[in-house]
Amino acid sequence: MLAGVWVLGGGARALADRNRQLAVLTARLRREQRDRARHAVAEERVRIARELHDVVAHHMSVISVQVGLARYVFASDPPTARTALDTIAGAGREAQQEMRRLLMVLRVGADEEDAGRFGTLVPGLARIGDLVDRVRATGLPVEVEVHTVDPVPPLPAHLDLCVYRVIQESLTNVLKHAGPATATVTVEHRPGAVTARVVDDGRGVVEQSWPEPGYGLLGMRERVRLYGGTLSTGPRPEGGYMVQLTLPVPVRS
Repeated sequence: MLAGVWVLGGGARALADRNRQLAVLTARLRREQRDRARHAVAEERVRIARELHDVVAHHMSVISVQVGLARYVFASDPPTARTALDTIAGAGREAQQEMRRLLMVLRVGADEEDAGRFGTLVPGLARIGDLVDRVRATGLPVEVEVHTVDPVPPLPAHLDLCVYRVIQESLTNVLKHAGPATATVTVEHRPGAVTARVVDDGRGVVEQSWPEPGYGLLGMRERVRLYGGTLSTGPRPEGGYMVQLTLPVPVRS
């Protein structure tokens, strides 16, 4: 009987020890899950901040240029002033729509109807014409060339947005830094990759020293690196500046 009681007591102690270990492991797992959740939320907020930077920087650059133009020709050329004010209104509306879509991510319990409605506002290469028209309205001539080697399926949404944002930021930099210039946007689709290039013929390295990369270029590099692509930037020997993006595109079987 004593031996039996001893065996049963040892088994009970072992079971209690295992239960305590399981409780400790469960608490640790819950802490790790909470930490991962907080980390995911932080990463999402960083992504939203990057998106908001791109949206605000571009639209504010357009608005700033158009305000200066409207003020300059307000009395001498009313039609041009009205066109500038229309461009300002359009840029403001588009910025508001994009910011509302991005801030929807932070809403708790957003229903599917809201998600679908705001999801339709995601910009991409299909809206590159609107972007270029808005930049042209500031007085910067922009040409767009699209080359497709073979029929290729549409880009995944995240890559489509990445290409759009890089082109948007590049044109914003031309507006802010190139001075009198013209710009050319070239997009090349081919199986397995997409390339986007923005070139301007501004003053370049001959007449001014190009500044160190700012937050715009850093943001572009971070975005491109996230999707395994490459980004080349720098002044051209013949003058002006070039930004070239290459992203790998999954080939669907």
